Amino acid sequence: MGTRLSELRRGMSRTKNQYIGRVIHVTSFPLADNRFTVHFDIEKQRDGRIEVTHFESGQSFASDAEAKAIEAGLKMGQQKIESDSRPAC
Repeated sequence: MGTRLSELRRGMSRTKNQYIGRVIHVTSFPLADNRFTVHFDIEKQRDGRIEVTHFESGQSFASDAEAKAIEAGLKMGQQKIESDSRPAC
């Protein structure tokens, strides 16, 4: 099992980006079918505390386009922040 875990870690990519006062952390993970999925966390500070909300994309991306998975995760995070910032009707 240790070998599998180290293989998984090797296939992961991470990035973070500031966006409208929040931080988006994106991680891509390899899937068993040689594709990738992406998860992202949105971090915001509120009343001296840091709140982190986790999201899983539910999408998969071609293994040769891992950068696209990261880009998609950042875009999803930005869209979530924008939708949460809109006033309620």
